[in-house]
Amino acid sequence: MKKFIIYSILLFINLSVFAKDYSKLYKKLDKSIVIIYSNTKQVRSKNDELVSFTSSSLGTGTLINSEGLILTAAHVVNSADELTVDVQGKGQFKAKVLSSYQAADIALIKLITNDKDFPAIKIANSEKTQIGEEVFVIGTPYGLSHTLTVGHLSGRRIHEGLGKGEIEFLQTDAAINQGNSGGPLFNSKGQLIGVVSYIETQSGGNEGLGFAASSNMVKRILIEQPTIWFGMEFSLLSYPVAKALNVPQKSGILVEKVAKQSFADKIGLKGGVLEAEIEGLVMLLGGDILLAVGDIIITGESGNYMNIADYLKNIKSGEQIMFKLLRNGHIIELSAAKPSIKIKLI
Repeated sequence: MKKFIIYSILLFINLSVFAKDYSKLYKKLDKSIVIIYSNTKQVRSKNDELVSFTSSSLGTGTLINSEGLILTAAHVVNSADELTVDVQGKGQFKAKVLSSYQAADIALIKLITNDKDFPAIKIANSEKTQIGEEVFVIGTPYGLSHTLTVGHLSGRRIHEGLGKGEIEFLQTDAAINQGNSGGPLFNSKGQLIGVVSYIETQSGGNEGLGFAASSNMVKRILIEQPTIWFGMEFSLLSYPVAKALNVPQKSGILVEKVAKQSFADKIGLKGGVLEAEIEGLVMLLGGDILLAVGDIIITGESGNYMNIADYLKNIKSGEQIMFKLLRNGHIIELSAAKPSIKIKLI
């Protein structure tokens, strides 16, 4: 018994010696971590009347230049009509989305301000952090702002992308919960290596399976060649559903929600208002159904996405992009110029 007590004390001492103190790094980095509040206006058809209401959510982001450029998760901001960002020591600012790539769940937003003295963090090389090294997250889990959690880099998960190369997520056992989305994943040196995206869970809470978009992927997709923020929620229609909705082809994209001032809004696309469950999926009907982008007809096949992504990628800024769609039983065409997006880092 005496030997066991001595061994336990020695083990505790050893663990204490090797445990890293992140207090100095936290103090240095936390001032660059922001809270993002998103408001989304919803319209529903109920009892033959249109009813409007606003849904709200929050997430986390990281300032990556002194002019208010913020890195976050796409699902935090993608369909928001209004964004408000809380910056420590500086107050609240309105913000706009510059670029978003839903397949990798990454986005860039910009504070609407002329201030140029925001504390920013440099995006690091995620390849230099090895599996097994300690990492930490700063975020807003369940609304608890500026919370730090520590874990390890548990793995790298790579998936096939759509016209943007491979998609890489960093796996970690650092505690991640609702509200952490869009926040930074740092290595033990305090270098930004990822953007918190999602968790795998059966309980609904953290189970040690968290995933963050790698910083190298962020640089490749959002910084080097920024993607268009379409700002819409949609569903790909299977052939039976397309047929039931009188779509004149085997598939199409049902537009369900369009965010204000997004590219979809500038095109003139309209979202739906009537909730319906079809083939076990809840959809909003009554909106536009996209039939083609440019001369590429929407088929629903996996290669079709790649073709559309490549088409949009190769169009130069300022050139018109044509969209064919079904609206109220009529086929119409709309167009808009591809926006010019310039990203400046620290």
